[in-house]
Amino acid sequence: MGIAKKGKRKILYQGREYLWWVKEDEECWDVPWLTIASPDKSLVLSYRVEGGDFFVVSKGKIFQGKETSGKWEYYWYPFEKRIPPLVITPGFVRELIAWAVDGRGAELISRKKSVLRVLYLLVLCDEELSYDNYREEFCIGIFSSREKAEMVAKYYLENVEGFKDYPCSYRIEEKKVLSEGDCSKEKDDGKEVCGKSNKSDKKETEGKSNENFDEIYMVYGWNENSEGDEIYVVESDCFITELAAKHGMAMMKQMYERAEWCISRFRIDERKWEEGFVRV
Repeated sequence: MGIAKKGKRKILYQGREYLWWVKEDEECWDVPWLTIASPDKSLVLSYRVEGGDFFVVSKGKIFQGKETSGKWEYYWYPFEKRIPPLVITPGFVRELIAWAVDGRGAELISRKKSVLRVLYLLVLCDEELSYDNYREEFCIGIFSSREKAEMVAKYYLENVEGFKDYPCSYRIEEKKVLSEGDCSKEKDDGKEVCGKSNKSDKKETEGKSNENFDEIYMVYGWNENSEGDEIYVVESDCFITELAAKHGMAMMKQMYERAEWCISRFRIDERKWEEGFVRV
């Protein structure tokens, strides 16, 4: 069965007609998606507009001159030197068609990842102010060893105002530092998803090793309850470039329905929360 043309725009590429439209997808959290399709559905592409994402989904039977697996396949955004658009134009649609029809070497998003090292995230929590799905937490920093993180935690709980005065606990999480790819972990259900960075990210990470980088990036997503508190927090492992973190965030947005997202930068062994706190 072909595709109904009503409500869709037409575009010609090499004498062949394609249809395209932008519509909110109820199954994907009511965000707008661009869909491009040949009338016989042999080529079907999807691109999420709202997020300016770094990937394109192939859903058809043919892609770049070859038969597909028949499953949805995720490819990295093909125009490395340009920021993914938030507004769709016929020119962008034609470029995607040309890439999908006559292009070669599209980079499939892989679940492989390269781990450079492990770091340790220290988070302190005021247990009395935590409830249901909300945790009153303070991210202290990310440290090069578990011993350093434990030493800092002990210092805060014994000496720093607020932390020493109330029933506070701490947790230390191992965080992988990824040279290629992303790996996100959800606190409330333990889901995990990994992906691979593109060639421009490889250039950016070139020359970095365990010894010569002192800062990392992490991705966070969350919802807010009626009190304005952050709940159902998801967080990534660590990236050594902001570009890789942006790729990771694009993948996490596909996996988790969260209203708010951000990328945080950490300097290794630096305390982000320097002072104590006072309850109001």
